[in-house]
Amino acid sequence: MDYHSRKLRFWAAVGVVVCIFQISALAEGYYSFGRTVNKSFGDPNEKTLLTEDIFVPIHGTVLNVDLALNIEHTSICDLQISLVSPANTSACINSYDVYTFVSGRANFYWTIFDAESPFSIDSGKPPYTGLYRPNGPDSLTDFYNQQSFGTWQVRVYDGVRNDTGTFKGARLDFHINPEPSIILLFGVSAAIGISLGKSRPV
Repeated sequence: MDYHSRKLRFWAAVGVVVCIFQISALAEGYYSFGRTVNKSFGDPNEKTLLTEDIFVPIHGTVLNVDLALNIEHTSICDLQISLVSPANTSACINSYDVYTFVSGRANFYWTIFDAESPFSIDSGKPPYTGLYRPNGPDSLTDFYNQQSFGTWQVRVYDGVRNDTGTFKGARLDFHINPEPSIILLFGVSAAIGISLGKSRPV
């Protein structure tokens, strides 16, 4: 086998190995993005909407998303919680009002809202540490198969007077199937290598 043929085979093998490695590396992955918020709901005699943006830098398909919240509030029965995706899909995943008030329900301490959880948030006890299924009219499953990249917005609406608190933090936990664009990059690199091999004298 002459030098030119060996060079071609070498670069072809490198390209195959790199592609296999990248496909493996870019399989479904777990990603978490969060923010410290520390925003007050303010005057307990006023209804208040607090929002927080979370930027997700990963291009890919959302396979699963959970929302974790850290909220100090004297009555979580006052809160309506929504998530808005970069595609502007809005889902109210947790909804209370004055008619569903239950005494003693206070604070979400990094409560994770998970559409697949067997435990409803209504069955939990303060400070609701763990994974709970939201009780809203919409579902986190509304975001499945959407694009992950972009700015997501968490909205917490205190819709009932007489109680207040602080929106302390928010986090989005994803399972994402990333786009394999980097495989194309390595493929182009391999092609350039093969081309250089062709141009080199035997």
